[in-house]
Amino acid sequence: MEICTSGTSGISAERFFIRLREAGITSIIDTRIHPASQLAGYAKQDSLIFFAKELLNVQYIHEPLLCPDAEILKSYRSKLLNWAQYQQEYLELLIARELKFNLDTNKWGERPLLLCSEELPDNCHRKLAAEFLKDVLPYFTEIRHL
Repeated sequence: MEICTSGTSGISAERFFIRLREAGITSIIDTRIHPASQLAGYAKQDSLIFFAKELLNVQYIHEPLLCPDAEILKSYRSKLLNWAQYQQEYLELLIARELKFNLDTNKWGERPLLLCSEELPDNCHRKLAAEFLKDVLPYFTEIRHL
């Protein structure tokens, strides 16, 4: 199984949904802390629920177990933590959440998409989450950043 990742910033709704359709994603797994934020535009939670079903015929799932902690994210964004420190804090959080036992991936399908707002995966928790899941869940064998 393949885990895909994507952000929503810097990409039009048209390009975003075409990219997801072409990748053959089977679900949208939202890893944002505040998926209903007014700043999210087309990626606001209510809109994504509708678009996922109507445009892609896939399920939208908000997954708090993959969200970063608000304080850790705030510290990183305000530069109190560098990327290496943020990465360590986030990975420790995932370990503490015991995802292998507490994360229900049964409805994700063969090619789930981990979603966040960052444009690129390089310094983003979605990349870390995908790598972590690939390490702890044997059925995820590939990661693809869209």
